[in-house]
Amino acid sequence: MTGDHLQGDAIRIAAVRQVATLMAAAAITAPKSGGQLFLAGKPNFLETVIVEDLTTRRELAGWLRARGKERRETIWFRDAEVAEAVDAILFIGMAPHWYPPNYDCGACGYATCAEFLNATKTLRKESVELEFTGPTCNLRDIDLGIAVGSAAKTAAMHSIDCRCQTRVAVAARKVGVITAEVAVALSLSVTHKAIGFDRRMPEVDFDALDLPATGTQPVAKDPIAHPGAARNRQQPRLPTPGRQ
Repeated sequence: MTGDHLQGDAIRIAAVRQVATLMAAAAITAPKSGGQLFLAGKPNFLETVIVEDLTTRRELAGWLRARGKERRETIWFRDAEVAEAVDAILFIGMAPHWYPPNYDCGACGYATCAEFLNATKTLRKESVELEFTGPTCNLRDIDLGIAVGSAAKTAAMHSIDCRCQTRVAVAARKVGVITAEVAVALSLSVTHKAIGFDRRMPEVDFDALDLPATGTQPVAKDPIAHPGAARNRQQPRLPTPGRQ
């Protein structure tokens, strides 16, 4: 009996692709607030996208480095390296058509879901230049967290290394890979050592970099208190009352 024999690279790629699909399914079936709405015919509000090709991952990495320069934060450059090194990235986020569970729970600071949506409509429109769109419903944020946890559990069950990240999800939003207003990226890989484990911050000379602006807010506050730090203070869009 003859046949093709799978080699290391083929096994890795096939395994990651299959598990990423199972992870997306786990995210969709994870428990969510307001289950009766789904029974009544409301659509799924989660967006799931799997990115495998190196070209797209390099595009994400390029945006991450540009964003890191304008925020003057080395952590964005570290995440850019991860995006290029992993085998695939699964994005899970709240699609633009998300809706609250109509619990009128008050966790957002408003008495009813309708009041919250009406009062924050302008803020959501004005947040287009930010990394994520907001405000969002607190219970839906919890639902997103549960979905991400369910997906990460699925990766662990199948021995696929998984790292949950938000900055890569921001890049995916900004380059048009996803439409979700808030999202999490799950970076997947099959290597002898997890790619994201114990990865050090790179040394970055921000002033020597010629990278385009991303058109995203906020940007680093001047003067920089800690040059080359993983995180830096950022400029607010609006002045904070009582502060200079």
